[in-house]
Amino acid sequence: MIRISAWLAIVFAACLAIVELARNWGDWQWAPFWIVDYMASALLVFGGQRALNRGTLRWLTGAWGFTAAMFYMSFFSHIYNLQTRSLVHTGPIEETTLTVIIGVLLVIAFAGFFLALAGQRPSENE
Repeated sequence: MIRISAWLAIVFAACLAIVELARNWGDWQWAPFWIVDYMASALLVFGGQRALNRGTLRWLTGAWGFTAAMFYMSFFSHIYNLQTRSLVHTGPIEETTLTVIIGVLLVIAFAGFFLALAGQRPSENE
């Protein structure tokens, strides 16, 4: 479980960073909206590396938790925008498509979080 969650975190982080760059290229959003994605990517890479090299999951679990919370808020804010038709700038991706993508990423983030939790050894929980 540790290796699965760690590698998932590293691949997820790389994809998130690349997709965020592509989404904003040429027309960057307000900085807090994209900096948080790079923070999540950095935390996931760091946590994944620590899990692979040292077998500890504290950083990885925290990184997945941060990422899941970030995508949770993003997903439901996009759902709200779709319901109220208060569509904001989403770059080159149509709002409905973007909402579905964010929803899939939310599910993956929760899966990574629960995999990291499931891989915890009793000594790490104390």
